[in-house]
Amino acid sequence: MYTSRRNLPPSMISSSKITDSIISHGCFLDSCRVEHSVVGVRSRVGSNVHLKDTVMLGADFYETDGERGDQLAEAKVPIGIGENTSIQKCIIDKNARIGKNVTIANAEGVEESDRTSEGFYIRSGITVVLKNSVIADGLVI
Repeated sequence: MYTSRRNLPPSMISSSKITDSIISHGCFLDSCRVEHSVVGVRSRVGSNVHLKDTVMLGADFYETDGERGDQLAEAKVPIGIGENTSIQKCIIDKNARIGKNVTIANAEGVEESDRTSEGFYIRSGITVVLKNSVIADGLVI
């Protein structure tokens, strides 16, 4: 059996509540709530974010604070989950960019929906955010 060693720093978690969840290496969680979820390597979760019953696969690389600042100044979405976002029953693939004030909850109970042009689809009531996709600020799914 072979494996590769990741030389990542420990996760930085500040003022967050984590319940029955797994947080991987190199994550940044700031004033958020994570319940019954898995947060993958190099994930960034902004303040006032609520993750519930979610699998977040993380990122292949870090964005520097300068790169994140430039993207925010240009009204673009950096890798990770933006502030004031609520996500339930979701699978988030690698390098996904989820903006501020987003709600992913499938409140209407949709079982099947193919909206890959918008960066996600729904299968069996579970929302799947595609790899490298961008979910714009304020979107409600």
